[in-house]
Amino acid sequence: MGKRKRRSSGYQDLRNRIVGNRATQQENVIPMINVVFLLLLYFMIAGNLQPDYDVEPPVSSTEAEPAKGIPTLSVHKDGTMRYENQEVTWEQLKVKLSKTTGHERLKIHADANVDALTISKIMKFSADAGVLQFVLITIRRAE
Repeated sequence: MGKRKRRSSGYQDLRNRIVGNRATQQENVIPMINVVFLLLLYFMIAGNLQPDYDVEPPVSSTEAEPAKGIPTLSVHKDGTMRYENQEVTWEQLKVKLSKTTGHERLKIHADANVDALTISKIMKFSADAGVLQFVLITIRRAE
């Protein structure tokens, strides 16, 4: 059986004369994709993707990554503390730790110049609030 040619309507003839014999005209989405990637790149660079810890941790010889999702306390060399990126006093720390339920661990970002008594006091406050384990953040020793 041979193929039959379909007779086009008057509309199709007119359309073919004006637009041409192209099937359907597709939109060019590449410029839109470029703009989206540029915006993504801008927000990745301009945005603050990690917490602002202005501390210099002590040096360690072990190599382990701290777990994510654990509440974090940073202690600066002048003694100021930030719990989950909010500055806190000792009284506020005790209240915030007692309100944090479901977490038995606490990450401590302490500056290398903070004395051990301050860290010990933080651990005691945390233990009273129900924290059982502490993750002390350090930097790897250069060999």
